[in-house]
Amino acid sequence: MLMNLLQRLRFGSKPVILAAVLTGAMIGVPTAIYGASQGNADAREAFANAEKFRSNRDVRSARIELMNAIKSDPEWIDARVAQAEVLLSLRDGLGAEAELDRAVALGLDAAAVRHLYGHAYFLQGEVQKAREQLIAGDIPSKNQGYAARIMGKVAIQMGDPQLASTAFNRAMELDSNNPDLWVDIARFRANTGDQAGATNAVDKAVKLDPKNIRALQYRGELLRFQFGLGAALPWFERALEIDPNDVPLLMEYAATLGDMGRMTDMLVVARRIISLDGSNPRAFFMQAVLAARAGQYGLARRLMQQTGGVIDNVPAVLLVQGIIEHGEGNYNAAIDKFNRLVSIQPDNRQAQDLLARSLYLAGSASDAVDVLKPQVNRSGADSYALWVAGRALEAIDERGQAAAVLNRAAIHDSGRESAIMAEAPLSVLQAEAQRNANDARIVVPYIRALYDADNFGMAFTEAKRLQAGNPGVSDAHILVADVAAAMGNYDEALDALEQARSIRFSEPVMLRLVEVLRAKGEMQKSGETLVQYLRYNPSNIAGLRWMAYSHLETKSWVTAAYILENLRKRIGDNDALIMAGLTEAYTGLGQTEKAIAAGRIAYRVQPSSPVVSHLYGLALMADPARRRDAISLLKKAVAIMPDNPGYRQSLRRAYARQSADRGKVKG
Repeated sequence: MLMNLLQRLRFGSKPVILAAVLTGAMIGVPTAIYGASQGNADAREAFANAEKFRSNRDVRSARIELMNAIKSDPEWIDARVAQAEVLLSLRDGLGAEAELDRAVALGLDAAAVRHLYGHAYFLQGEVQKAREQLIAGDIPSKNQGYAARIMGKVAIQMGDPQLASTAFNRAMELDSNNPDLWVDIARFRANTGDQAGATNAVDKAVKLDPKNIRALQYRGELLRFQFGLGAALPWFERALEIDPNDVPLLMEYAATLGDMGRMTDMLVVARRIISLDGSNPRAFFMQAVLAARAGQYGLARRLMQQTGGVIDNVPAVLLVQGIIEHGEGNYNAAIDKFNRLVSIQPDNRQAQDLLARSLYLAGSASDAVDVLKPQVNRSGADSYALWVAGRALEAIDERGQAAAVLNRAAIHDSGRESAIMAEAPLSVLQAEAQRNANDARIVVPYIRALYDADNFGMAFTEAKRLQAGNPGVSDAHILVADVAAAMGNYDEALDALEQARSIRFSEPVMLRLVEVLRAKGEMQKSGETLVQYLRYNPSNIAGLRWMAYSHLETKSWVTAAYILENLRKRIGDNDALIMAGLTEAYTGLGQTEKAIAAGRIAYRVQPSSPVVSHLYGLALMADPARRRDAISLLKKAVAIMPDNPGYRQSLRRAYARQSADRGKVKG
């Protein structure tokens, strides 16, 4: 009968309501734990101490006291079960299973702890075993809410969102005041794209228990996702005041510090994690990241080896492993890592760029072109990808295509990055969208295709309909903004972006807000948006670029130079626009030699860039001995972009300066 229930739940034409399974006829089970022992005096004292620690949320100390209790009386079932619960809170599923097995061997009815068995199997990744325990018909009523909650987590692990939703709904009916349940619901909603619903759920968890570590941690994670890195820190630090030894919390805290560029602080926390959990792979990985960033690839490799390979399939780990191999010149090994990363994250541009660069350096230029072709053939391609693609095309003797791509890189013609990109013929997507009008996964590609076909009116109508049906999904608002901006309807685009921002103030939202506000001529608001974003994301490269360029526009040379020099330290000298910006800043400050040195580097990186030629030429104009070279560069900029009035004006001034110099010599 149980197997029939299981098969109907998973494979039936319609999902069986989990509630019916979880509330089936109850078999007579004990309501108290009976065992071979009631605990001797020493065991009871240690058990009481453990309960005090648990009430104070110090589960590590509770674990030690329960170990003492079990040592004093190995046959006391209560201590075994309590230890299993503590181990589950420490995410030690194997240890919890062992304690439960011992308790059952001592005489405990397994039905009384099926919910704990299910949790233990879930932590071990044994989803089928977990599922069998959690939907058994003999689970006592007092434990069914717990079982339903864990069943929701198991369903997520199985990739069955409908089953997860059913399980969580049942858990809410049975145990609605459990803060851990609301944290799990928040994570589920976030994973299904409902950011607003996730925030509401975790807020409820915090309200139910203001000292719940998991609730405080996930509230921080959501704020990090919504507004940026810095927004998460107060919540993590608040939770760490309650339990400074919580390893999952410490890992999120350390990762956030690292992403903010606070590497020393991250290292301190990573070492703290290792002192608590000497085999924690993420702590060693964080240290490897720090070593790789410093160019210490040998040390980074040794630290990665300490992870034992258990996180090798994590995208961030593959990225760092590839960078280590690339940094040591092992291009074929780097190709393997970046290939695996791109297969997991096909839209990861950084991974595409690094894979193409490794292929190019390994002598596989045609493969490098294939990797970058989709990116280069669409709007939003970054200049580095264009440059690598151009060099790779040259290497396979496609000179005409190479020239066109390198010209785009030179004039920084990446096109406006957009959420819009056609993925299939319009007719196919239209038919699919008509059959599945409320399925965003199908409608979004249709909207992209309409946009690509310049059918902005229909694209806008469909995007607005999608937005109305998904008010808690940031991407739905971004889609409306992109279409509206393409139509020149900046007010509509701004309204949609503000709605997206209220859900998640991400980098794509920030960049679009800056562009739309600048298009409307609202430069001050554009600057305020940047400041607000960088307050929580102080190391974000895209935001810092815009901030530096804004300061260049207002001739705030000192601030612009400071920001650009810090960016230069982080990403090196191979970014022509950063070096060109430094050239302009130092020219404005009257620091001619620094300006010329920066301009020389920028020109070496992109000699055909009119921006670089222009700014390098202006820097050389400040040195009387180099004005002839300066005029040659300014002429080059005008030749590349003859319609640019700024370039033409600079050239006229240079000629006038040259004539004045000659007049002085004759006089």
